Amino acid sequence: MAGRYTKDWSIQSKLLAVLLTVGLGSTLLISFLAWERFRSNLQGTVRDYLTSIRTSNANQIERFFQGLRNHIKTLAEDRMVVEAMVEFNRYYDELNSEYIPPEWGVATEGYYQENFFPRLSEAISGELNYGNFAPESQAAQYLQYHYIAANPNPVGEKDKLAMAEDGSRYSLTHQRYHEIFQNLIQTYGYYDLFLIDYRTGDIVYSVYKETDYATSLDQGPYNQSGLAQIVQKVRQNPEREVVQIVDFGTYRPSYGAPAAFLGAPIYNGPHVVGILALQLPVDEINRVLNKGGNYGTTGLGETGEIYLVGSDSLMRSDSRRLIEDAEAYRSALPESGTPPENRRLIDLFETSILLQRADTGTTRSAIEGNAGTAVTENYLGEQVLSSYAPLNLEGLNWAILSEIQLSEAYRPVGAVQLYLLIVTAIIAAFITWLSSFVAASFVRPVNKLVKGMDQLAEGDTDIEVKQNSQDEFGQMAADFNKTVVRVRQLSEALAQKEKENEALLLNILPAPVVERLKTDEAQVADSIKLATIMFARVSGLSLIKGDRFKKVAQLLSELISAFDRAAVKNQVGKVKTNGDLYIAACGVLRPRLDSTKLMMAFAVEMFSILRRFNKQHREELLSLIGRELTLSIGIDDGPVLAGIVGTDKFSYDVWGETVSVADFLQMHADPEHSEILVTPEVYERLQDDYKFEEGEDLHFTEINQTLGTWVLRRPIADLTDDPSIEVGAQQQ
Repeated sequence: MAGRYTKDWSIQSKLLAVLLTVGLGSTLLISFLAWERFRSNLQGTVRDYLTSIRTSNANQIERFFQGLRNHIKTLAEDRMVVEAMVEFNRYYDELNSEYIPPEWGVATEGYYQENFFPRLSEAISGELNYGNFAPESQAAQYLQYHYIAANPNPVGEKDKLAMAEDGSRYSLTHQRYHEIFQNLIQTYGYYDLFLIDYRTGDIVYSVYKETDYATSLDQGPYNQSGLAQIVQKVRQNPEREVVQIVDFGTYRPSYGAPAAFLGAPIYNGPHVVGILALQLPVDEINRVLNKGGNYGTTGLGETGEIYLVGSDSLMRSDSRRLIEDAEAYRSALPESGTPPENRRLIDLFETSILLQRADTGTTRSAIEGNAGTAVTENYLGEQVLSSYAPLNLEGLNWAILSEIQLSEAYRPVGAVQLYLLIVTAIIAAFITWLSSFVAASFVRPVNKLVKGMDQLAEGDTDIEVKQNSQDEFGQMAADFNKTVVRVRQLSEALAQKEKENEALLLNILPAPVVERLKTDEAQVADSIKLATIMFARVSGLSLIKGDRFKKVAQLLSELISAFDRAAVKNQVGKVKTNGDLYIAACGVLRPRLDSTKLMMAFAVEMFSILRRFNKQHREELLSLIGRELTLSIGIDDGPVLAGIVGTDKFSYDVWGETVSVADFLQMHADPEHSEILVTPEVYERLQDDYKFEEGEDLHFTEINQTLGTWVLRRPIADLTDDPSIEVGAQQQ
């Protein structure tokens, strides 16, 4: 009924009816603005409070790490530590001349098999072989027997043995210093303390006597550990009072638990005699952040927490959930996407450090050096208000975040929101009843046009908007239908043109480069760290007789097409051809570790193709040039530049020293002996696969360098024939 009466209404008449809804809009707007103002004020207050907590804790963490650096710096200069380092070095070396009875080795292996391996296997997968962990030097075997295997104290309490009953000067020295170092790490909360020989990398002393004790960090089983990295860093910069730090990583001597290390050089006068290393106290970091587990004093309420995240988006402190309610935390882990292995290790080590991923937008922003607040999902997928910032810690790229769940942060908004909703609902019911029939008739033609526009925006040009009214909407529908017809015609013409352009580009450029051009990339140019370049020249065409150039061009095209198909087969990209010169590259469009092997396989196959070509066209070749065609190839690998050259008339090309060297090698390869001439780098990668002969040294004037060469003469074409690459076959 309403549609019949409003069929011929003008837009103005219909707009008058729409004004009836202004009251509803005004009511909703006022209610929303009141609620939004209250919510914004509360959110600003919570943001400021979270930021102040984050800043306070960030300052404490930074002071804590600075205190660690200052302390290890002081210890490394302490005369007692210097004397201990000198004595332990001296008496450790003496033990390398001691006789090691076989039963000692049996006892040490028994300790590993019965005590160390069972616990370590809980944290890591794979079979544990004693041969990979066994102490190698005599001193290491001696000390691990007396202070670990024969130590009567249980695992975890090996530090209680102050002196082994072996009568060695090492043990007397150990007794003199051990209690001092033991009290030191207990006082300051360090996990362990190490004295390391600067020259050999031997751990000549540690407090807790784990399986890293007495081993070499240069050659021993832990030469890839975080503690070994500390040794490398100190050696790289052995300046006085320079403290190095290595971020958390799994540490096998601690049964795969997360461990981080600090280290500094120990000087005896002008000489570096050792390295003092400390294992970072994880519990101390948690204590600084959560005030010893008492979150109530931090002002973070029921759900707020503060935690640290590393550049790998893994936690560097323990989750509050794990500390306060481990069961609830574990039950939330599967839904957060935490892998089962990580969940198992969290249970095993009772820590979320290096095991809980916190890869959120706020953590990524903080790691990139930004600070701020945002509403986001936390590492368990819960909606939180997060305040984030990077930490200023030398040698570590960490971020700090303080977060609280939105439900708790905005709890006071609930009461105000309920009141406003009730008032708004009463007013809205009356206004909706009054204006519903007018809105329906006004919106219907608009919806038809909007639906048609959406379909057109999605590429559907087979549409028509039907409109029976004679008002402005009817005129709009007619104009829209005309526009659709015009768009359909333009789309068809554009699609045809695009196909033609793409076909033309694919004849000039590689397909990946064409795809990049289609994304409107301004300049396609890349620097490739490692690629393999080949220059190959077909010799004999210069001997053409008479004026039969067209026939020679036809034969050359047939040969080059066969080369192209072999290139595709061997995953090698043709760069270009220049007359009788064929240039190819591998590892340019996409990185490949096996680019050298693929290129050599292609080069060898080219000889096979040429042999079949000569056989197939022997009479024609003898008539045209008086001989068969030969091939000479030069190959080098290394860094190259690649990109589109030119603007109006462009091509894809490669250049650089590697390209020049490959070209230079080709020019010196003997085509009569079917030679492939390569650089020593290529030879080293392929010497196990091909029988090379050492070539003569060539002076390359362009780079003012003498190049050593290796020659592969007359590749074994019979073994490389591939009937799938037939000369004269149509390219797919």
